[in-house]
Amino acid sequence: MPSGRRRCASCGKHGHNVRTCPQINPESANKRVIRERNRYTRACSSCGQKGHNSRTCPTANPEGALRRNKREQKPRSDGRRICSHCGTVGHNIRTCPILYPERLIKKTKGRVCSHCQQSGHNIQTCPILHPNREKARKKRIDGERICSACGAIGHNKRTCPEINPSAAMRREKRVMMRGSRLCSNCGQSGHNSRTCPNKLDAQ
Repeated sequence: MPSGRRRCASCGKHGHNVRTCPQINPESANKRVIRERNRYTRACSSCGQKGHNSRTCPTANPEGALRRNKREQKPRSDGRRICSHCGTVGHNIRTCPILYPERLIKKTKGRVCSHCQQSGHNIQTCPILHPNREKARKKRIDGERICSACGAIGHNKRTCPEINPSAAMRREKRVMMRGSRLCSNCGQSGHNSRTCPNKLDAQ
């Protein structure tokens, strides 16, 4: 890949992005070509010299000029973004770990709590804010279902007998009939006619 050139995510060509892709937006592509053509002929409003503007003027803004030189000189062999502050590939100046070390936690794998900044849970199940919900989360992870309304194990809020007794009765009936139901095809328990082994063997 050519150094310092962006790559379009739509057509895969270098030198432009999706917003200025000639296949998607020809008008923006023409404006981009004109801007690049006049890039080194424009005059700075601060010093009057050509090749830069007031934001990257070496006289008025030396830091901006230094960042511009780093961007132009740093190769982008893998097509990823380059930080204009430290020159490292993989982030920009807004997420630079040198300038903003506290933003590194957002790149950790898994969810991150916005309250305690720990990974593995969110603010709804934060053990500092909601210790009871943290216990419920651990039990759900272990395979046990726990009700968020009454705290009992074995059902959830939708089938809680305190909130919805009719749904709780239907759930108990389903559990009781699960092991005692009989197949209408062979008369044996443990399956129905759709999953009957005799019917499958006959087919």
